[in-house]
Amino acid sequence: MRMKQVSITALCLTLGGALLHAAEAPDQAWLDFNNARGETPLIGASADHELALTAYRPVQAFAISDIDANKMRLGFDLFHERRLSADNSIGCNSCHSGMFGGTDGRRVSTGVNGVLGNLNAPTTFNAAMNFRQFWDGRAVTLTDQALGPIENKLEMAHDLSDVLSLLENDASYPAEFASVYPDGITTHNMADAIAYFQTVNFTRASTPFVRHLNGEEGQLSEQALRGWDRFDEVGCVTCHNGINLGGNSYQQLGAASSYYAEHRTAGPNDDGLINRSGRDSDLHVFKVPTLHGVAETAPYFHDGSVETLELAIEEMGEHQLGRLLSEQDIDDISAFLRSLGGRPMGMPMMGMGRGMGMRQEGGMRQGGGMMQQGGMRMGQGMPGRMNAEPAADPASVSEQAPLAAAPAGSHNEAYQSAIATAESATNKLLAEMVRIQTGEVAHYDFLQYQHLELIRHARALHHPPSGITGKEREQLVSLAEQLLAETNQLEWVIADFLRAQALAQIVRTHIEQPEASEYASALGDTAAALSAQQQMIQSKISELRASNINSTAAKLSEAFLTAR
Repeated sequence: MRMKQVSITALCLTLGGALLHAAEAPDQAWLDFNNARGETPLIGASADHELALTAYRPVQAFAISDIDANKMRLGFDLFHERRLSADNSIGCNSCHSGMFGGTDGRRVSTGVNGVLGNLNAPTTFNAAMNFRQFWDGRAVTLTDQALGPIENKLEMAHDLSDVLSLLENDASYPAEFASVYPDGITTHNMADAIAYFQTVNFTRASTPFVRHLNGEEGQLSEQALRGWDRFDEVGCVTCHNGINLGGNSYQQLGAASSYYAEHRTAGPNDDGLINRSGRDSDLHVFKVPTLHGVAETAPYFHDGSVETLELAIEEMGEHQLGRLLSEQDIDDISAFLRSLGGRPMGMPMMGMGRGMGMRQEGGMRQGGGMMQQGGMRMGQGMPGRMNAEPAADPASVSEQAPLAAAPAGSHNEAYQSAIATAESATNKLLAEMVRIQTGEVAHYDFLQYQHLELIRHARALHHPPSGITGKEREQLVSLAEQLLAETNQLEWVIADFLRAQALAQIVRTHIEQPEASEYASALGDTAAALSAQQQMIQSKISELRASNINSTAAKLSEAFLTAR
């Protein structure tokens, strides 16, 4: 199934609306629609690459000419703004430093007043290409995620209304926001600017492995190449695949053998996805982390309990894959994983000037002429485009239309386009499931991409054009709420499908390599285990096929035509 591509230029225009510079008063309904719709998910990036259907494809760089300098400066300032925390002690960069691989190097992070958190800080490197944010996936986008730490009692512990007040009363922020957003300082715009900075600054596009995937010779050592082979052969790739080598599924910690029976007693911080889903089967299930820069992000796992990369590889081999890896295997796989990082990683600020807030310490920003080390380098011969799969509905200028004053009919066209995306979503999701099941696609990115496309358009449908009022508007909003609820339920269908798919592939490695299956007994009867997972895969395909999304979208379409 082929899908259209869109360049990073178009993506930058839709990343929160870099075209928000019109002088006239914004159409609030149009702003709300576009804010809810957000940007094209980057998990679908490089979909036209020759390696697109394989387990690995390279991350492509942003061209510096495509970047909104004003938005980048604002995002930089907010990312380093310590006044976002209740005691002015920490900013986003306190837990996500480029010097520590987009983390903080601690087992768990420290919040305001020195309070310890519950979980290890995930890396911000390539976070924009994850299908969800946080260990339990509770935030769909980086924009959603940006607000979580501010309000979290164990992190910044601040009130959002108070945060907005301090930004409004600051000497510089009102002008900074006004240069990017027609409606100035809002909660959404603050989160959007932070997400924009993270997306551009922390996307890694130049590592030995990425350069190797781009065809550059001499990037990987013989040991790293050997480790890559073993990474595939023993089954690591079943969970760590796609453009992010992870970040595209939930998996259970201890899928092959219990992690907690041997290492320690599980506590409430180890519950994982069950806290969101309420399903017993989601106990100890977490989002699979990306492996980009993994050698720089110790300590490891959701609890930061594993100190070294080699020990993490050993324990993953035993408890996720059912294998006792040899020392040679561990060393070789470690060499491969180290090729996923490397320095220097900073993105120069030259050409964009300095952020307005990079001039004093008093609880505010600090900095110089270089963005925080950890992002990608621009220029210097690197690829200048990143292609991603846009909505598969018909191309429409309304997707990139200026948000402040929409051309006549743009909101109507965009609303109809969002309905069309919902109407076609089930078939596209089913097609991607089948492509994964049959092995045509060796990663989970495109399936998650289609679900994210459905989510963002279902969100946008809560905001009909301003010309629709009264009962017609109420009906559209009600149907949109129903559609979004049905869309959100698909998260669990897809999660179960991908967990079954991963475990089935792990079982196959034991069947296909019995001589290397030193720990296969942990899986019991491998033939029975494979059959059970295959049945689960088929069950989830059937469950998706039976969803009501098509019916709800059709009702929305009819109601919209009547309202117009």
